[in-house]
Amino acid sequence: MNVFRKIFQDKKNYYNILVAIFFGILLLFLSNNFFKSNNNKNNSIDYKGQSVEVSEGDNTYEAQLEKRLETILSKVAGVGNVDVMITLENGRELVTKDDIVRENSTTNEETINGDKRQIVSDKTQSNTVKTSGDEPVILKEISPKISGVLIVSQGGGNVEIKNTLINATNALLGVEIHKIEVLEMK
Repeated sequence: MNVFRKIFQDKKNYYNILVAIFFGILLLFLSNNFFKSNNNKNNSIDYKGQSVEVSEGDNTYEAQLEKRLETILSKVAGVGNVDVMITLENGRELVTKDDIVRENSTTNEETINGDKRQIVSDKTQSNTVKTSGDEPVILKEISPKISGVLIVSQGGGNVEIKNTLINATNALLGVEIHKIEVLEMK
């Protein structure tokens, strides 16, 4: 107890300790905001009246498709539990609105000795149109193309169930049949 009194009797030590405590609290606050643990909160996506649970880390286009496909395929008679994996050829593509300014000029010159030449200048400048919040104006979003689908199902060993799952996936996603594989779950 006497040690604390000696430390706090000197005003310089007192202020240094207060500053250290302040920075310690500030560091705790900043580390909590910047280094958050990856908590997976469950969110639901509403698609055509059907609510599908998707964890926060799985909000990608690919994960949403997988969850929706799992939900609908598991409702088919004889299928049982279903796991789906979808691979994509590329990422999504955003098409933005661009202002294009073109400037063309032609200059004809003649020198004193009679030589003639023509100078053609062509300048093109493109600027992305942005909203007041400095966000680009998006004209359309192109979803990535699906390159393959793997379905693992409890009923995947049955030929009829396998064909049903392949045809349903083909109809839902438009993926060629040879790019869809169905396996039996163990």
